[in-house]
Amino acid sequence: MDIPAFSIFSAVSEVFVTIGVLYAIIITLQGRPFPKVLLGCVILFEFCVNVTYMASMAAKADRGAELSQGMKLFFAGHGTLSLLMFLALAILYFMSLVDVAKGREPWFRRHRTGTYVLIAFWMVSVLTGEAIFVMRYLMA
Repeated sequence: MDIPAFSIFSAVSEVFVTIGVLYAIIITLQGRPFPKVLLGCVILFEFCVNVTYMASMAAKADRGAELSQGMKLFFAGHGTLSLLMFLALAILYFMSLVDVAKGREPWFRRHRTGTYVLIAFWMVSVLTGEAIFVMRYLMA
């Protein structure tokens, strides 16, 4: 089976997006300045590339006869979680921008438990996405 170029690009870029997200959050937790430009660029890239990719895949996922009902549900669960994680990250990013503008600590630093929960769910989202890529294209 030929792997679509957009699928390869999305799978690889998601790893780099995750590195950027984790780096930005970790250095913020360490007390260093909030990397607003870096995280903003990562979020913009995530929206323009990976959210677009997921939307295009979701549009044709239910039409594919080659997927079992269980796999369709797994794909839908991953897509839903990924979209929620993207929205959560974007909202918390903007909240952190407001915090910094008002002279407060960024949201990520003030709410460490919530930040760790975000990271955990983000990693589940990324790992299920990479698992889908492997199952769909490398194990088929």
